[in-house]
Amino acid sequence: MSSFIGVVVAAAMASPAVALLLRLEKTMPVTRDRPRSDFLLEYRIVVLNVVAGLILAPIVGSYAAAMVNAAGGGLVTLRSDGWRLVISLAAVILAGDVFAYLVHRAQHAIPCLWKMHSLHHSADSLALLTGARHFWIEQPIILALYSISMGLLFSIPLEIRIITGILYFLPDACAHANVRFSFGMMGHIINNPQYHRIHHSVCPVHKDKNFCKLLPLLDMIFGTAWLPAEDEFPETGLGYRPAGIVDAALWPLRPQIAGGVEK
Repeated sequence: MSSFIGVVVAAAMASPAVALLLRLEKTMPVTRDRPRSDFLLEYRIVVLNVVAGLILAPIVGSYAAAMVNAAGGGLVTLRSDGWRLVISLAAVILAGDVFAYLVHRAQHAIPCLWKMHSLHHSADSLALLTGARHFWIEQPIILALYSISMGLLFSIPLEIRIITGILYFLPDACAHANVRFSFGMMGHIINNPQYHRIHHSVCPVHKDKNFCKLLPLLDMIFGTAWLPAEDEFPETGLGYRPAGIVDAALWPLRPQIAGGVEK
């Protein structure tokens, strides 16, 4: 439950940055004149995902906490007083990013996981809202795995959860923003819209690149980094997308229900 609270507080505190990105999407977009029907469908998918998350996240969090407590709690108790806060933050960020990177690689490599994750990649046009475009059960599953894994590894104070939530929300949740802006060398240090756009690219040379959630360093270590040129903003999508909200809600069964609309 504390992980869920941390995410909510982080999202609220990051709202000014979100407002700025929404403004920039209108003034300096990569993709202009996105069809209204695409936006409405994505909005419905996001609403379904958010509602499912609000219902399932507290349940998943409670069960995960019970499992961690039954196992004796975190192996390492992190502290948030004084200089120890910096060390604790570094430990949580590094461990969390490695977890997220490995899960993301699995989502692309394991067929049953890709059937869910491909809904996210089916977006022809990226926008800030795309960050929440996921199959409705996908994020609760990841939350359960994250809560158990991190809970067994660390005992994390709530204030650290909130700080890391903010640090992750801005570069990760906002990584899909429709903004034509290059971060230069800074874009090689922290995830950003141009860097992550490569991950969604239709170009064959970009396949299976830029998986990181926060730190491009992990992509560099595992050989999956593609550092975009200053003006490199490729087209995105899979070539097919949901025909409607029902199709999106049943997305992993798409081949059986003949869902998906070709471009």
